[in-house]
Amino acid sequence: MNFVASWFGLGTLRQQLLRWVLVPMVILLLLNIMFAYRFGNANADLMHDQSLFDMSKVLRDQMRTNQAGEVELNIHTFALDMLSEGKKDKLYYFIRGLRNEYQFGRPDLPLPPEKLSESPTYYLAHYDGKMIRMMAAIMPEPDVADGRLIVIVGKTLVQHDERAREWIWGVLPSQLSLILFAGIMVWWGVGRGLRPLLQLSDEVRNRSSQDLSPLPEQRVVAEVRPLIHSINQLMERLDESLVRQRRFIDDAAHQLRTPLTGLKAQAELALHLSDPAEIRHSLRQIHMASDHAAHLANQLLVLARSEPGVQNNRSMVRLDLRDLARDITVKWAQNAAHKHKDIGFEHDNHECYISGDRLLLGELLNNLIDNALRYTQADGLVTVRVGCGDAEVSLEVEDNGPGIPENDRERVFERFYRVLGTSQEGCGLGLSIVHEIAHRHDAEVRLLSGCNGIGTLVRVVFRSA
Repeated sequence: MNFVASWFGLGTLRQQLLRWVLVPMVILLLLNIMFAYRFGNANADLMHDQSLFDMSKVLRDQMRTNQAGEVELNIHTFALDMLSEGKKDKLYYFIRGLRNEYQFGRPDLPLPPEKLSESPTYYLAHYDGKMIRMMAAIMPEPDVADGRLIVIVGKTLVQHDERAREWIWGVLPSQLSLILFAGIMVWWGVGRGLRPLLQLSDEVRNRSSQDLSPLPEQRVVAEVRPLIHSINQLMERLDESLVRQRRFIDDAAHQLRTPLTGLKAQAELALHLSDPAEIRHSLRQIHMASDHAAHLANQLLVLARSEPGVQNNRSMVRLDLRDLARDITVKWAQNAAHKHKDIGFEHDNHECYISGDRLLLGELLNNLIDNALRYTQADGLVTVRVGCGDAEVSLEVEDNGPGIPENDRERVFERFYRVLGTSQEGCGLGLSIVHEIAHRHDAEVRLLSGCNGIGTLVRVVFRSA
């Protein structure tokens, strides 16, 4: 049962090739048998009809008119037996004149379906409980009165059927042998062709989980090389992903160790203090350290979520970037006011649709706004701006703070890199997150100077949807 299921199901490559080769060959064999049967029958008909015609000539040659003017048939039984090919078939005949002036043989033999003529007519008929093939014709005979007579002869089909079967059995064994040979050769050839793949399978099975080196492509047939090449590309991407993950884990462990160590030290110090003012100061330091650790952990989680390949394309939706930017800017208004800074939103009154992940785009803008507010002086100004072009949509966050030196503008997108001389506490992940999310959306991040060369302008350019 399992063999039948595997044979008619997908099965192995051997089975599939055998099906593709043997099924057409079996169909061709059946067609060949049908044609052989028809050709064999046609050939047997031809030989059978020739025998009937010869028999009619023998009968005609034995017709004579005696001295009394009567027509006689002088034929011996053994002469007809000689025509019956070893007495396998039974012969029947009927001869008469055109006006029934004489009759010999069996007058009840079936007549042909068409009118008699001088050309022989061959036909099948039932007689004496048997199927016989017959011939009827008007034949000239100068030795008989009026010179013409009607001859009807018939013979059973024993020898006819034997000839037809000989044709079929002459073809069938060779065809079956050919199919069997083709099946064996396909089975052997596929096994030989699959040997390099089986060797590759063993090689992959014996590899460690850390070995992502490329598989050899030249040892397999040309049709399989694209598959091996695609697998190698996948392994290359996996290797790059593992390298990024290892680097991310190392960086995260290094960055989290410092605030957690400080948090533990402050907690131990607070346990040994008795002065309420000192305890309050230590608790304030614990609060600041836990705040920093929480912010760093949140940034690390966002960075991990924005890594390529983490999410699939189903999270991408068509959204209006103008509405998203306006809602997020409004949420930052209170935080900006608390820091004595001003935040505003500008747009060109057009819908700006892009294809993106709403959650990740929100994190991108949150990081840009957080950086702008964090590094802009008191009474500073931060502006969020959305603009639409013919084929692109731009998101800008501009501040009038100290700005970023040109020689640092490329490095600020690196993880945990911070510009020297800044007094604000940060983890150096904000712009790295922005860069990763923009890359995931096939967007371009540009770091420019603000208006009149003052402050920083971060522009993210998306393709419009």
